[in-house]
Amino acid sequence: MGLSIHYSGRIKDYALIDAMQAEVEDICKSLEWPVQFYDAASSELRPGETAEVYSPDDVKGTSFRPPKCEPVYLTFLPDRSLCSPVKLIYYDPITNADLIELVHTKTQEAGPDTHIAILKLLHYLKQKYFESFELNDEGYYWEKWDKKILLSQFARYNLMLDKLSAALADVKLAPGESVESLTDRIEDIIKKKFDSQDDSNG
Repeated sequence: MGLSIHYSGRIKDYALIDAMQAEVEDICKSLEWPVQFYDAASSELRPGETAEVYSPDDVKGTSFRPPKCEPVYLTFLPDRSLCSPVKLIYYDPITNADLIELVHTKTQEAGPDTHIAILKLLHYLKQKYFESFELNDEGYYWEKWDKKILLSQFARYNLMLDKLSAALADVKLAPGESVESLTDRIEDIIKKKFDSQDDSNG
């Protein structure tokens, strides 16, 4: 749980990945953000060619990690689609074939300024390298570029997390209680906590 961005897309040309990697590395070096590279064992699929199962070894691209932020993946499958290598560890083409092409990054702990920097970088890369690119920003900054709205969203998420932490602070596994029962109890506590908050705001 925490304010995040969710994005998907397809690079214009598989051959552009190297150029994008170099540019991202240069930008991240100036920001002192660690960068990781991924070199695919397989190359771009030929027209009409499909792969039934992908693995992390099929990914080419880069990721970077701002302080207190989850990695931002700019890694691609042989069909040129964005993909998180982490999702491929548990990849099942029957149950989550579409989900591997949706990448998530939580920015909650990194803060609004880092969130803005990430989105500005992604917007630049979208225009230069991507054939298609979609992003859902829980901070509502993407394409509105209104910092006041973003700050309001960060404050809202921080309040929600504080309330959740307080509600769960004393929750422990009771003698003889199963993990499933504890999970149900936590869910009930959260529901009551946020239902009462909604009532007080209504």
